[in-house]
Parts: sequence; C-alpha cells; structure tokens
Amino acid sequence: MENNLREVWEHLVDHQLERDIEGWVSCFAPDGVVEWPFRVKGVPARAEGRDAIRAALAPAWDRARKTNRRITGHDHVVFHETKDPEVVIVEFDVFGEAANGPFRQAMLNVLRIRDGRVVLLRDFIDTGALSELIQASPAG
Repeated sequence: MENNLREVWEHLVDHQLERDIEGWVSCFAPDGVVEWPFRVKGVPARAEGRDAIRAALAPAWDRARKTNRRITGHDHVVFHETKDPEVVIVEFDVFGEAANGPFRQAMLNVLRIRDGRVVLLRDFIDTGALSELIQASPAG
C-alpha cells in the first residue's frame, strides 16, 4: 500500500513544481480537504472540495509566478507509514529560486489517500521562513 501512497504524493508534488493548479487539484477526491495548521497569510486555514482548494491556492501560486518564486525540487524525502493504510506522513525539503536567490524549506505533509485520491492533506509549513521569502521578493 505504501507504494501507492508514495505515487499519489509524488504526482501531487510534480504538479506543484509546474504550478499546474488544475493537475494539483485533480489529485484530490471531489470532497478532498487541505488544511494549513500554521496559517499562511492570504490562505484560509482549511479548504474543502476541489473548487475551494483551487480558490485558496491559485492567488498564491499566481503571486509566486509574478515574483519569480518557483519550486525546482524536493529532496530529503522520508515516508512514515502508519497503522492506518490510508495515512502517510511525509517529511521533505522543498527548494527553489526567488528574486533574492535560492531558498530551501523543511515541510511536513500528513495525507489520507483513498482510491488513489487525496481526501485530506495537512500541510505543515514554516510560515516564518515563508514570510521572509515573500517579503524579500519584489512585489511580494
């Protein structure tokens, strides 16, 4: 089961690299949920359903595109299996380029995946590091 969970997560982050919001949203079940337990400015704490997920992320992804912030990869990926066959915890670093130079940020995702679709993504992001990145970028 872990391989299937890994494949779904990898598909999800591939769309993130391309800033392909439609592809990213398609990885979710129609009633899928994304939660950001540590609030990100301008993004709601929770988005439920594909339309809400798209609406929550599209402006942030557009701002990143306009300010030349882009994710170029993920590494140090560690998958933690749980006793629940639908749940996986993924630790990883995301790295990329911004107007002020390269960046790297530690991330943690808790995912519930059912029938090949994400039904819940809890995205733990270092909001302090993200704020610094946004403030350092022109028109952030």
